[in-house]
Amino acid sequence: MNSRQQSLFRLAAIPSAIAVVLGSVSMSTYAQNEGKPSAGLNTDEVEVINVTGIRGSQIKSQDIKRSSSGVVDAISAEDIGKFPDTNLAESLQRITGVSIDRVNNEGSKVTVRGFGPEFNLVMLNNRQMPTAQVGAESTRSYDFANIASESVSGVEIYKTGKADISSGGIGATINIKTARPFDKAGFHSSVGVKAVTDRSVEQGDDWTPEISGLVSNTFADDTFGVGLSFAYQERDSTEKYANVDGWLSNPDHSASTGPIVDNNQNPYGNTWYARNMGFGQSENERTRTNGQLVLQWAPADNIEATLDYTYSKLELDSEITAWGQWLNGSAANFLGGEIDEHGTYVLAKETGGDYMARVANNSIENENKSLGFNLKWQVTDTLDLTFDAHSSNAKAEAVDNGSFSFMILGAAGASSDFTFDARGNEIPTLAMNWNDSSGLEASDYRPLFAMNNAGMNDTDVDQFQLSGTWVNDSNDSLTSIDFGIARTEFETTAKNYSNQFPTSWYGDSGEEFHGDMERVELGGNFLSDFSGGGSDILTPYYYRYDFGKVLATAGDKYGFDLADFGTPISNHSIEEKTDSAFIQLNFESEFNDMPLNVTAGFRYESTDVTSRSEERLAESMQWNGPNEWQTNFATDSSFSNDKGEYKVFLPNLDLSLEVVEDLYTRFSYSKTVTRSSLTAMRGTTSLTNSPKVGSRVGSKGNPDLDPYSSENLDVSIEYYYDDASYVSVGWFNKDVSNFIATVFDEGVTYDGIRDPYNGPRAQAARDALANDGIAATEENLVAKIREMEGLGATDPILQTPDDPLTEWQISQPNNVENLTMHGWEIAAQHWFWDTGFGVSANATFVSGDVDYDVESIEEQFALPGMSDSYNLSGFYDKDGLQARVAYNWRDDFLSALGQPEAGTEPQYTESYGQLDVSVSYDINDTVNVFVEGLNVLEQEQRIYGRYEEQLIKATQNSARYAVGVRAKF
Repeated sequence: MNSRQQSLFRLAAIPSAIAVVLGSVSMSTYAQNEGKPSAGLNTDEVEVINVTGIRGSQIKSQDIKRSSSGVVDAISAEDIGKFPDTNLAESLQRITGVSIDRVNNEGSKVTVRGFGPEFNLVMLNNRQMPTAQVGAESTRSYDFANIASESVSGVEIYKTGKADISSGGIGATINIKTARPFDKAGFHSSVGVKAVTDRSVEQGDDWTPEISGLVSNTFADDTFGVGLSFAYQERDSTEKYANVDGWLSNPDHSASTGPIVDNNQNPYGNTWYARNMGFGQSENERTRTNGQLVLQWAPADNIEATLDYTYSKLELDSEITAWGQWLNGSAANFLGGEIDEHGTYVLAKETGGDYMARVANNSIENENKSLGFNLKWQVTDTLDLTFDAHSSNAKAEAVDNGSFSFMILGAAGASSDFTFDARGNEIPTLAMNWNDSSGLEASDYRPLFAMNNAGMNDTDVDQFQLSGTWVNDSNDSLTSIDFGIARTEFETTAKNYSNQFPTSWYGDSGEEFHGDMERVELGGNFLSDFSGGGSDILTPYYYRYDFGKVLATAGDKYGFDLADFGTPISNHSIEEKTDSAFIQLNFESEFNDMPLNVTAGFRYESTDVTSRSEERLAESMQWNGPNEWQTNFATDSSFSNDKGEYKVFLPNLDLSLEVVEDLYTRFSYSKTVTRSSLTAMRGTTSLTNSPKVGSRVGSKGNPDLDPYSSENLDVSIEYYYDDASYVSVGWFNKDVSNFIATVFDEGVTYDGIRDPYNGPRAQAARDALANDGIAATEENLVAKIREMEGLGATDPILQTPDDPLTEWQISQPNNVENLTMHGWEIAAQHWFWDTGFGVSANATFVSGDVDYDVESIEEQFALPGMSDSYNLSGFYDKDGLQARVAYNWRDDFLSALGQPEAGTEPQYTESYGQLDVSVSYDINDTVNVFVEGLNVLEQEQRIYGRYEEQLIKATQNSARYAVGVRAKF
């Protein structure tokens, strides 16, 4: 029986085991509990004042923060089915120390205290959940996109380690809590309908629907409960951007006769040259479906059982059109330019190169399923036990035409030369010297390159947790002991497919496509928020063609099915089995007549790792055309089988001292870990399937990596002067060891893979071109080799035994670095008496010894994500009217190490500020109407390389608005 069959067996067995467990437990405890009140419940009737809305949410969140040991922040639902923001990530960014990354103008992932998404563990109802992704690295954290905020009752953010919290978050552990019927006895329901408009939309629907609902009821004297929540959302959007795929270091222009204005003041003499200059537009459709069913039963006063099933499905479809010029960067093509003081070629004039028109399709379906069971048993007045188990699966896969399938048509001979100019503008200008006075025509395009990429990621998590609390009913300072054991089995499989058009596609006339190519005028608003955009774009049009139609036409002509993915080019499976145990002691005492609470504990974990990878070894390389290369892999494959293991001991100590009434000081020490990335643990070597000159890279995994380990110190002062008003100042320090850095090995060769570009045929072609006074551009070089070898105009140039072995840059992760990070968190929240007005503000300042030296191209270590941030919010909540205005700002930060076409070159995200507003009104006790606005100032987003003049991507964002009605019963 394989592991997935075992998971399904366990999942199916859970419901059948419930009756047996509950029946035996309830019979054994009925006699001793007969006539006793419910454990932990007060049977006296009391008046409960339920405060809802913005103020009610903040009161509940403040109570959690105040009463918790360690440093904990929380967000609570404002009412049933009403969370403060429609996107969970955007709610979290308003927490001190939390900032977010945005994808397609929407909150996607969180960074906490300078540690990016991979360093934060996100759980659902205290369970580690599976996540599956295509086109991005798989993680161990639950994806915010998988659950609608309407079904969320609260979010807790644990910034310090605790023995009773699952390990995995050096930055923070984030627990998303969903509603349970027993949380609020009786019948409750909420239904919301919302219409959303994204001002960026051009081809999608102007308005898209969102529908959500939640119903909960308890029966039989509140001993049985049923809860059901659902949400359905559609969103259409358009992303417009300009981009450079990478900045290549130290191009050799020594043989060029073109003039160079050299203002370089780089101490190492390094220079950087743009790989291309392009523009694009992506039409995106997203559909999200969520549902959760919860059944609860209390067969006796001291027993509570919960069975829940959670389902989510996310469908993403993007149609991308891109166009622009490819820069060769070689001395033969270079006609002159200018280097600024940083070493950046801010001006470059070239001949040759491809002006391309690309269409791409990205269709992904992500489905998540989870069945869980929880049993709480108050064994005695002083002993509580909880058993929790779940079996969960997440699967993401490409659908339709795959994940990022693309076709490129090139107009190589349409211009005599062009000028790239990045001086003074946020977007470089591209001046094309077209051969035809009418400019670029559809008939100038020829088929250049086509590839289909598809992926599948399947992840299972089976987790079993048994925990308990013993309460000391004596007058001793030891109040309770928490303890538990757990087993977590995590397995993920990722497969990737890649398929190319046959070589007969390259350089064909493409006449079948010309009639279907539509010229689209950009107009003055395209990227007009940036200097260099709008009317400064010197070729203010592009050619668009239908991906599906061209696919069908090309398939008929060349007898090729791009949708036939064939066998995977990579197939990786990683299995982790973790056994854990913890004990935690809680004390209440006094120090100089000041109440003192102490929590001390430790967690022990042992993890075994098995990494299996299917390998199709690279056998050869071929040169298909200018700038187009291909790695050929063996047909047969085999599986590697690598193992690793590690053990961790994680202590924690939390002290809370109430100096005077409502004034608390806290001290926390903890040790936390974050497991290495799943990609890093793959036990195989992968070479790029498109080994262009300057981009011949590969990666090698390391299954025996130890986890990152951090020793953390936290000191804070908090003053709670009203039920929803407080001020706090906190300092933190993190010493991280075993930090995983990528080590690069240059000049690696593999038997049988040879390089035609540096072989004798290419050198003979260069000599022949030089004798004829012709520049040795890649286009001319390919043509000359084909002529000398008697090849056809579209035939690939295959490697020969005379060609030298190809030299690759191979990266491998290793535990080689340590770092220290520290920072301050400052927060204040104040309500102005009974006026209904309130304000909140917080700021986070982070620093550490992980600065990246932008002047050097030597291998170096850095931590992406570290940045300062602040939030400002004003709100009103009175007489049924609620309003919120919130501004979030994040400073420049290193967002990635690696550019699409430039190896490990860095990417920085410019500072970003976003203003969101929301207003709602209670028409009566049942019906509420609301309007929301996100990014109402339409803040654009810009990513650059080592310096601001090195554009990577500039995206023009638009505001998103929603109007809706919500009813509760």
